[in-house]
Amino acid sequence: MDASNTSASLITQFKDFGFTLYESKAYVALVTGGIMSAPETSKKSGVPKSKIYDTLNNLLNKRIIEEYPGSPRKFKARSPGFVLDELVEQEKLRLEKVQSSADSLKSRLDSIISNTEKTYVSDDSVLWTVNGRRGFHEKFAEMGSRARKEVKVITPYFSRNSILEKAINNARSEGVIFKGITTINDDNKDRVKYYLECFDSIDQFRGEIPITLVIIDEKECMYRIDYRINGLLNYVGVHSTNIGLIKAFTQYWNGLKADSVPIKAIQ
Repeated sequence: MDASNTSASLITQFKDFGFTLYESKAYVALVTGGIMSAPETSKKSGVPKSKIYDTLNNLLNKRIIEEYPGSPRKFKARSPGFVLDELVEQEKLRLEKVQSSADSLKSRLDSIISNTEKTYVSDDSVLWTVNGRRGFHEKFAEMGSRARKEVKVITPYFSRNSILEKAINNARSEGVIFKGITTINDDNKDRVKYYLECFDSIDQFRGEIPITLVIIDEKECMYRIDYRINGLLNYVGVHSTNIGLIKAFTQYWNGLKADSVPIKAIQ
């Protein structure tokens, strides 16, 4: 990798820490070029002369460069090791504050919504929808947080991502039982193998499974509809707490279960 590519890569990575493009360019230029004046930094970094002093002052305020007094002013980068360690520590502190605020807000809002829960979870609420695969997974996580006894999952996919895995682990740590029914094929067998360790049991259905379905404590359910628009695959999750619909889906589960065999291991 040549010097220009190296600098471009460093600038891109430095931006990940919340710095602007000009700030990243100026800092990397000072790291690679050593002590320089503002015009020299502008020339090496590509930051316009009209922007270089504001950019350097921003970096001074963020304490990641130092200034030598005199005329002309000279600048140098602080040690990248110290700078990055400080940035990581600041981000940790920021995230701790965010987590604390989120916990407080969740507690307050949950206490409010518990009194108005029937606006979104009641026998009268027939169908509510969420869009997209991620929306479906996030709704599953939300439902899983309310589970107290048992979660039943029917799916031909068994997708893997941090949202699903965290939701399952959290619920299981509270004693919730997870049961699944799926098919096994070359596309999903590695994922099914993974979830065998996360679920209490997974059965293999002998035929095809045309639907992804979740039933929580026989109190709420959600199924996924896949469809195409202009050749693009789209997803809609349909959530309900309607007792009649849950009973129908439970019967569907029982029917699949009767024609399935327990999966002990996958090679």
